[in-house]
Formats: sequence, C-alpha cells, structure tokens
Amino acid sequence: MQYRRFGEQYYVRLDPGDEIIRTLSDVCAREGLTTASIHGIGGCDTATVGVFDRKTKSYHPTTVTALLEMVSLDGNLTRYEGAPYLHLHALFAYRSSDENAVLTGHLLEAVIGLTGEIVITPADGVIGRRYIDELGIRVWDFEPSE
Repeated sequence: MQYRRFGEQYYVRLDPGDEIIRTLSDVCAREGLTTASIHGIGGCDTATVGVFDRKTKSYHPTTVTALLEMVSLDGNLTRYEGAPYLHLHALFAYRSSDENAVLTGHLLEAVIGLTGEIVITPADGVIGRRYIDELGIRVWDFEPSE
C-alpha cells in the first residue's frame, strides 16, 4: 500500500494481499483522520459482503472467491470507541458459470488481488457512532463524547 495527500484528499493505492478495511483504517489512524467520505474501485481476489437482518440484528454474509472487479466502494469514516470506524458498501462484478454476476452489500472483508484505487476526502469536524439497541446498528452521533 502506498498513499499520497494532494490538497485535502488522500489517494491510496492498495496492493495484492491488502485487506481493504484494515488497511484504510490504518491510513486514517496514521493521518489522524476523524471524519471522511471514501470512494474507490479496484480488483479483489475475495470479498465478503452482508445484508442486514432486522430481526436477528446481524448481517447475512456472502463470500465469493474469484477475480472480482470492485465496481464501486462507497462509504464513510467516523469514530467509535476512540478508533476509526469505516462504514463501507461495495459492488463487485465477476464471472460465474460463464455469465456475469454481481456481489453487493455492506463490506465485511475484501482482499485486493490486483489493485485498489481509493480516495479519502476528510471533513472538518468529528462524527461519532452510538449503538441503538432497538435497531442493532451504530448510527451517526453529531455530539460524540470522545
């Protein structure tokens, strides 16, 4: 992984073997980023996405291992319990049984197989997260105690 700052934005190149969430979290922590939008594209070897189930308050994961074109990575950086918290959704295209297929949802894990091209756009201010038990999710908190 390598990255550079140009103006207010960070351009991150992910390399084969880099896990997206862990690597971007490390960059955000190293640079002291607290709130940002994140967008990207790339190619992965494996990805796990989830779709949230309101009854069980958990994600139903689906994992695909193949050459995955990461058509879109979109999300944000906030803070939770003093650490960077990435909330990312992703759309992947891949070949399955000689047909094009898609994998999409809340990104739980993905490992780069070719490259990742990610742009992090910081914002002034801090948005935290707070857990809402009735929903089973962490929502934005505009008045974080951290």
